[in-house]
Amino acid sequence: MIGSTAFYRMNGKFEASCAWELSGRLEQEPLGDMVVDFSQVSEFVDYGVAIIAGALVGSRKRIELRGLRQHQERLFGYFGVDPAELARPRRPASSALEPLPQSATKEVA
Repeated sequence: MIGSTAFYRMNGKFEASCAWELSGRLEQEPLGDMVVDFSQVSEFVDYGVAIIAGALVGSRKRIELRGLRQHQERLFGYFGVDPAELARPRRPASSALEPLPQSATKEVA
């Protein structure tokens, strides 16, 4: 952890068990800014991307994924996660949903 940013540096083979552990840590991380560095990963099991994507897809935190190869970036996209979008500041959860206008709440018979 540096300041208000948590850093996770992965190395070696990134397989399903590593992905589950990282996924849990990301979900429980109290800091709102995180960096996950995959640059030292020698082998990246595709299933790991699916696991991590599940943790990231609904996250309100700013998470920067570093060191991904083009293949992993493409896989994240298939699971609805844009690594570039994750690194951008997030809107507060309270402004995420705006109330519907009154005319949109009419009952249809």
